[in-house]
Amino acid sequence: MTAKPRKLHRNNWWYKNWPYLMLTLPGIAVLFLMHTVPLYGLIMAFKDYNFADGVWGSPWNGFENFKYFFTSNDAWRVIRNTVGYNLIFMFAVNIGGGALIALLLYEVRSKWTIKAYQTSLLLPSFISWVIVAYIGVVLFNPVYGLLNKITSAIGLGTISWYNEPKYWPFILVIFEFWKNAGMASLYYYSALLNIDSSLFEAAELDGAGRFKQIIHISLPEMIPMTCILLITKMGTILGGANSDYGIFYQLTMDSGPLYPATDVLGTYMLRGLESGDYGATTAVGLAQSVVGIILVLISNSIMRKISPENAMF
Repeated sequence: MTAKPRKLHRNNWWYKNWPYLMLTLPGIAVLFLMHTVPLYGLIMAFKDYNFADGVWGSPWNGFENFKYFFTSNDAWRVIRNTVGYNLIFMFAVNIGGGALIALLLYEVRSKWTIKAYQTSLLLPSFISWVIVAYIGVVLFNPVYGLLNKITSAIGLGTISWYNEPKYWPFILVIFEFWKNAGMASLYYYSALLNIDSSLFEAAELDGAGRFKQIIHISLPEMIPMTCILLITKMGTILGGANSDYGIFYQLTMDSGPLYPATDVLGTYMLRGLESGDYGATTAVGLAQSVVGIILVLISNSIMRKISPENAMF
């Protein structure tokens, strides 16, 4: 007696979900082609790469590319600038600035006013750093720049902004805040909108003023979002894939005299690609990614011990 062919049961997971699985195929294909296949290029970090021999034909040189960077005169400068700026951007813009703007927006009760504020705050986030760089030219040009006209009018003379590194840490932080703090505030604002309004009503009946309500109700509700941002942003401390180095390259017009204050790993690697030094550049990028992953894992582990409910995994 021959066995009947087994039919796919309607309660089978694959049977119920195959349409959704088919919808994921294009995304999986893009992920594989754009993010998985190029990983083979990481072997260039361990090779003395040259165009004539190609990736596979170039001779192996072990960790010489890593040694070349970490023993160079540029290593300390670019690592210091990268870590310093990203820490400032993370705490002053994404966490501190975003939270402060969200708290201020939450106090606005007019529907039309809040829309106007949100639009004006979000608009800079959609402007390319190339456009922002030309705004910078209007301000900092040594001949017709607006700031030099102001300084000349008050008797302070002119400043060669693109040759004076000492001003640029402040300039970069101001521009980063103007461009990205509004977008960062959306995460906190969405968390504030989920607060039960009865909590504020009860606090008001107990005699708590607006400041106390912010301290004891609003800020605690923003802690989970702060934890998520803190963990994810730790991965970009060394300027990882989610870090935008356009501010350091475009806004500064890649001015050589500004390198002591503006050169970061992203701009350093870009110059390496332009000069054809693919082995050393790949080594720096690989080290950058590995350190970023380690920092995310460490941050999440610490968060899981301190506050398990706010850990990402």
